[in-house]
Amino acid sequence: MILRRAGRLELIEGPAPEPREGEVLLKTAHCALCRTDAKMWRQGHRDLELPRVPGHEVCGVVEGEPGHFVVWPGAACGHCGACLSGRENLCAAMRILGFHRDGGLADLVAVPRGSLVPVPHGLEGHLAVLAEPLACTLNAMDRVALGPGERVLILGGGPVGLLMGLAVLAARACPSIVDPDRRKLAKGRLFRLGTGIEASEAPGAGPWDVVVNAAPDGATVLEGISRVRKGGRFCLFSGLTSPEAVPVSWLNEIHYREIQVSGAYGCTREQMRRALGIIAAHRAGVEMLIEERVSLDHVTDSLSAIWDGRALKVVVDL
Repeated sequence: MILRRAGRLELIEGPAPEPREGEVLLKTAHCALCRTDAKMWRQGHRDLELPRVPGHEVCGVVEGEPGHFVVWPGAACGHCGACLSGRENLCAAMRILGFHRDGGLADLVAVPRGSLVPVPHGLEGHLAVLAEPLACTLNAMDRVALGPGERVLILGGGPVGLLMGLAVLAARACPSIVDPDRRKLAKGRLFRLGTGIEASEAPGAGPWDVVVNAAPDGATVLEGISRVRKGGRFCLFSGLTSPEAVPVSWLNEIHYREIQVSGAYGCTREQMRRALGIIAAHRAGVEMLIEERVSLDHVTDSLSAIWDGRALKVVVDL
């Protein structure tokens, strides 16, 4: 499935990709779709180089090697300051699967061997493929140094917000999801019942140790800052699509109440390994996030449903 330009996806037949030095050929088993994929299809993306085979949440097999692998979608240089400090997701030379390199919406994909992360024995591939988005939420929790027992307010009840709740639980902290959209809350109900994560249309009583925006609306930032306790932390997780300027009052809130603000972008290989362990421990709940499993020829319809908020996670079976 190749994206020629925004709005134009084509299903084609072509030769198998040829792995370069240090790469292997992965036979794709599953590729999950997310809102970023939908954005690429509808509008394009800052990091997207066209034409491109999309798909950065990938699970598959390598011929002659046992078991399944998920793919860390980055390809980092390995020797810059970010890479050497364990923050390879910030490598300036980063090349991302499905953005700069052809991704997982294909039978075969060439990936760096170092990007392969083994899937634990017995964990189904259609669940393991969600390791990448879960790992991104783990990165957010690492950035705010989340501690046991802390209260975390997650603004946004979509797939990322729900996975963020799972990351908070894994840190033995207390998540609460807020989303004013009743339909979205209803879609996540079974997942929340299975994991014990609370959710509501409006925030409960604060103050909150940590607040995270898991939605691209600028209002979530203004709302989030106002909910953080003195000396607490706010994580800017979801990039913003609305053009509102940052008011001085927002900056003064950070100043007078000594709020720590962190950004979080992408994930590391180690965070993907941790994510696989969390998924294995919460199989039943994670299964509830997957609303549909489709073939390649249904990708366009699925991206439309994701863009319109009619679907949580969709997994393409190859």
